[in-house]
Amino acid sequence: MYRKVLSVIILYAVAGLLIYSNVIVNGIFLFDDFEYVVGNIIIQSFSYLPLSDPRYVGYLSFAVNYAIGGENPVGYHLVNVIIHIINAFLVFLLIRLILDIVSSRRDNSQPNLYVEPPPSPSPLEGQGWVGGIFGSVHTAMAFFIGLIFLVHPVQTQAVSYITQRFTSLCALFYVLSILLYLTSRVRLEKTPVGSGAYVLYGLSILSNVLAMKTKEIAFTIPFTIAVFELLLFKSSIYTKRRFIYLIPYMASLVIIPLSLLGPDWGLIGHGEGVDEVVRRDKLYDLSERSAYEYFLTQLRVIVTYIKLVFWPVGLRVVYDFRASHSFFELKVILSGLSLLAIGGYALFLWKKASNAKPDDAAEYKLMSIGIIWFFIMLSIESSVIPIKDLIFEHRVYLPSMGLIASSFLLLIRIVRKIRTSGSDLIKVGTFTLIIALPLAIGSYIRNEVWTDELKFWDDVVKKVPDKAIGYNNRGNAYGKLGQIGLALRDMDKTISYFPESQKDIMAWKYADFTAANMSKTYMNRGQMYYMLGDIERANADFDRSKRVFFMVGKGADLKTADLYSSRGKYMHAVEEYIRLLEWDPDNIDALNNRGNTYSKMNLYNEAIRDFNKVISLKPDFLPAYYNRAVAYSWSNNRERALSDLKTACSMGFGPACEDINELQKGK
Repeated sequence: MYRKVLSVIILYAVAGLLIYSNVIVNGIFLFDDFEYVVGNIIIQSFSYLPLSDPRYVGYLSFAVNYAIGGENPVGYHLVNVIIHIINAFLVFLLIRLILDIVSSRRDNSQPNLYVEPPPSPSPLEGQGWVGGIFGSVHTAMAFFIGLIFLVHPVQTQAVSYITQRFTSLCALFYVLSILLYLTSRVRLEKTPVGSGAYVLYGLSILSNVLAMKTKEIAFTIPFTIAVFELLLFKSSIYTKRRFIYLIPYMASLVIIPLSLLGPDWGLIGHGEGVDEVVRRDKLYDLSERSAYEYFLTQLRVIVTYIKLVFWPVGLRVVYDFRASHSFFELKVILSGLSLLAIGGYALFLWKKASNAKPDDAAEYKLMSIGIIWFFIMLSIESSVIPIKDLIFEHRVYLPSMGLIASSFLLLIRIVRKIRTSGSDLIKVGTFTLIIALPLAIGSYIRNEVWTDELKFWDDVVKKVPDKAIGYNNRGNAYGKLGQIGLALRDMDKTISYFPESQKDIMAWKYADFTAANMSKTYMNRGQMYYMLGDIERANADFDRSKRVFFMVGKGADLKTADLYSSRGKYMHAVEEYIRLLEWDPDNIDALNNRGNTYSKMNLYNEAIRDFNKVISLKPDFLPAYYNRAVAYSWSNNRERALSDLKTACSMGFGPACEDINELQKGK
């Protein structure tokens, strides 16, 4: 058994590493990576990461990456790919286990619930090394399903997009929790006194908690386990008492609401940095956006996800998906009816299994479970909980596991009926390779965009030519390459899409147009003009940047940042300083005060960098010399600290003169 499992691991690892090899070696930081990873202070020290953070485990994994390799993208991409390979292996184990459970029968002569079905001729007999690897039909089927999941192009966004580790890592803990729970329950049914089952059960609960502290989609784990308990253990020796096993999972449902709402209720501390901003944005969407419109739109979005699983062509990071406002729109009605039909088909399959042959019944039940899985997994991000971004490919990562299993089994049932020479295994294996090879090639090709920022955003603009975010970010990419003319063209295009009023900003199509984002675009265009020597236009854009930033009355405030710093809320302070400096990069007070805050956080290089800029902008700003001396001193660079103190003292800064002797005595 262990040799078979090891063979599966090796095959998956080789396939996964080959498909994502270009991303591992040449992948870069893109899109939201610059907020969540690059320059994100909370991952730069384990002490900066509060346990109350809603996505603590995800950020903890980034912190480990940072501790090992800093901001080298190779390590981050490698970990993402390894997580994806593990997920494919977990899919393999879960599918095989479910097939074993639904194939088992009740033996009334024994207290055990699950016993092996009567022996029957195996299509694997006489298949040489193939039979040696798989050993059973269930293992073969599970392997093929896991392989399709591994190589499918729709998964590339969740894998190659570093920030979406939240999705893939949550999926890992999610599937692991289900797998451990089902394994423990099968063992308990066979050997109720077995202690090993309770160890697995406890590990399942732990994995459930880790998933909930990675991403909010894990909220459905208790409900998924309840569905499995209801469907797979009807003949349990524990009868209705078996539902007592669900209690710890149901109790864990408080974790995610507490993480999101607890800080505002005073129950737990606030998060830090960008994740605190994200938390506030989520609550803002919940209170300000229409759940009804979001639900109507998601009916169409879910149909789009299904299309992508069956036909992964035209994949893109950004979609120009317009919101629906009425149930009576034709697309909404047709989408709703299609989803109802799919749900009805799942019920039909489960009912059909009751009168089918054992092998057919197992497949019918797995197909039904796969469809149920698909809908449950989408119930957080594609239901009535409004999110400003209507659609993202990475959201189908976890749901696709069920849909791939169901559709694959449906297709191979058709393949089996084809009259050709050879066993069913040969036909199914050949069919799987025919599907898997083009999918793998498609994934490898798709991953090319994740290795070049300009290619990445150019792909978005070509596929979504009427969406401002593509032009905005492509313009920034052109600017980094020094192609100022092309950068200005794209930035002009971006600004032409800006909404004209604050009311328009709440429309779904303007979801990307926050005041901060619009301000940043003006600031970037101003910098382009400045590089061209057009100071008048540059200053005009800088002024627009400031006005736009305060358009909704939520601009960064120096007093607020200073207050956070004085109260020891350093991460909050830095976040406010950063927001302020985005549109006013030469603000002396903000730079100086942020430098002091960095020093308090023991981030001396960052502090010295800020003081250097202050001094370059205003050489007679004496506190900067003194503060830089403090940073040098605390970082054990006494020679430079003494030099700065002498400079400040010679220019009449009293505190510096007082500290010179103290520093010299400390030598």
